[in-house]
Amino acid sequence: MPAALSEQEIEAFRERICAAAARLFVDEGPAAVTMRRVARQLGCGTMTAYRYFAGKEQIMTAVRTRGLHRFSDALERALDSPGDGRTRSRAVRDAYIAFARADTATYRLMFEYPHADHGDPAWRAAHARMWRTIAAHVDVLIAEGAIEADAPILGHQIWASLHGAVMLEIAGLLPAGYDAASLHTRTVAALFETARTSRD
Repeated sequence: MPAALSEQEIEAFRERICAAAARLFVDEGPAAVTMRRVARQLGCGTMTAYRYFAGKEQIMTAVRTRGLHRFSDALERALDSPGDGRTRSRAVRDAYIAFARADTATYRLMFEYPHADHGDPAWRAAHARMWRTIAAHVDVLIAEGAIEADAPILGHQIWASLHGAVMLEIAGLLPAGYDAASLHTRTVAALFETARTSRD
């Protein structure tokens, strides 16, 4: 009889399952993510995968939930860096882009997969945390008096432009000489200019 796995070993195998599912999603599309294909990627039997997750949707929810928390961790660390609001806002942008580049599969799965997990409490908590994190650097700029804006709305506008720039970079569709950071810098400058003029 095989020895019982430790919590760390169980968690490590869950992470491997999540990573395999995310790779399949990006490389071959949502239909490719089946318990059989995930198990094959890991070199184990399908029933082994079922010991860790009840099915494909549970794996997808776990990938998205874990990804959102890692994403928020990165942005929160960046926001806690030294400097004024503008400097910290740029650090958040850079952390965002670094996450998307380092783990493109999870990043895409976080935002592209159909939302079948709205009822999952863990996913809901991770999603709420992510949205709070998206607006947090705008709160810092407002508190400093650099801009006047509705933080959640401006935070969403900044996120939308950054996500668009990142996805264009991933797809190789940015103009020559641009990357996600340089394109976003020009876009966010216009957003901040509007936020400044609104208080004049």
